[in-house]
Amino acid sequence: MEQEANIRKVIELYTQGTYEGNADKLQASFHDKAVMNGYLGGQVLLATPDVFIAEVCKSPMKHVENFYYSPVVTELSIEDKVATVTLVETYPDGMSFTNFFHLIDDGNGWKIISKTFTSR
Repeated sequence: MEQEANIRKVIELYTQGTYEGNADKLQASFHDKAVMNGYLGGQVLLATPDVFIAEVCKSPMKHVENFYYSPVVTELSIEDKVATVTLVETYPDGMSFTNFFHLIDDGNGWKIISKTFTSR
C-alpha cells in the first residue's frame, strides 16, 4: 500500500506541475533518463520530457480563467520496483490525453521513466 501511495504522489506531482506550469515539480516527477513519446494532433513526437516541460511552462493553465483540468488515474499496476499508470487528462476545449506512464524505483524513490501518450 505504501508503494501505491508513493506512486500516486509522483503522478500528483506531475499533474500539479502540468497545471501550474511548474518546471521543478515536473522535473522532480521524471527520472533523469526518462523518455516521452506519443501523438499530438496526429503528429508523432519522440523526445525527452524537457520539450514538454518547456511548453507547459510557457503558459500555465492555472492562469487561464475558468480553466477546468481533470486528470484521472484509470489504472495502476505495481510489480516489485516497476509500475504502470494510465492517466487520462481532459481539457475544457474538448481535447483529452491518455498517458501511459512507466515508473521505476531505482533505489532513490519512484520516478516516471517513460511516458507514452495520445491526444484526441
